[in-house]
Amino acid sequence: MNQIGLRQVVLRVLDEPQRYVRSDRVSGQWQFELLKREGCKPFSKVLEIGCGCLHLGIPLLGYLEEGNYVGVDPNEWLRNSAMKDETVAELVQDKKAVFLSVDDFDAGPLGRTFDLVFAHSVMSHFAHWQLEVFLRNTSKVLAPGGKIIASMALAEGNVYGNPGRPDKQDSMDEKWVYPGSSFFTLRTVEQVAAKIATPGAPFGLAVTNVQEYTAFVTATQPDHCHDWLVFQRI
Repeated sequence: MNQIGLRQVVLRVLDEPQRYVRSDRVSGQWQFELLKREGCKPFSKVLEIGCGCLHLGIPLLGYLEEGNYVGVDPNEWLRNSAMKDETVAELVQDKKAVFLSVDDFDAGPLGRTFDLVFAHSVMSHFAHWQLEVFLRNTSKVLAPGGKIIASMALAEGNVYGNPGRPDKQDSMDEKWVYPGSSFFTLRTVEQVAAKIATPGAPFGLAVTNVQEYTAFVTATQPDHCHDWLVFQRI
């Protein structure tokens, strides 16, 4: 299926799941572009955390080689709604996509590793304790040289529309925040990432705040003013 056909498919994704995830076909396309900027190739193995109604999944599946996509989302009804479109269902089947309906971000039971882990608008709703769970469970399935690319709302805010918090401190939420956003300082993220040691990363994860990605995204969709972080093994 060519890219024009894939875009036409995305247009037919049902309105209800789109309202729930608050993203759309345009969002899926720029998420796909960010992955390619981080080195995604057709042979890359990609894990998407929070795959929702497949706004990213559809163009990504059309790009990746068979068997290279895994999506994780506890809201199974979202992807099922997308797959009511026969073309989407066919794409998922042809590319042998795998989905997990778990809420701990853990693809470890599959026994696979991934070159890229991608999570848009997942960290921005975390309870405070979920940050460490997310980084532990995603880092343990990273292939050597792999990256975690994720958006979140930094408490410090940014010049692209994220106001942050008035006190510029962690929001310390005890439960998942949705709708609405939770906030972490960059320092907190760095501290948690630094202690996520694995056999392949004894010194934890390095964190880069890629402000160029926020500028790129908000140029098209100003309301998507997340901060973008890239995590890599040290």
